[in-house]
Amino acid sequence: MRLQLSNIFSVWNKKSEPDKREEFERRCSELTNRLEDIRACFDMTEDNDAIDALIFEENAVMSRLALLYKQAREEGISLEHFERERRKQI
Repeated sequence: MRLQLSNIFSVWNKKSEPDKREEFERRCSELTNRLEDIRACFDMTEDNDAIDALIFEENAVMSRLALLYKQAREEGISLEHFERERRKQI
């Protein structure tokens, strides 16, 4: 497992700046789409257990987004423009 993880990180480090940005944007898009899906499900259910599960899932996705933004900042990549464009579409 250690060898595989080191290979993943070495490939990640070899990516060019535009490739890294595209990867961050792709992951951000996936997570924000999932967040939208979760929030749409709130309107379709009345079951308390299902609502609780959606809340936990929403919090998990929001935590993953926060981590993604932190990692992007550490790499010197700004995703603010990406988020502004996404908000215009909603």
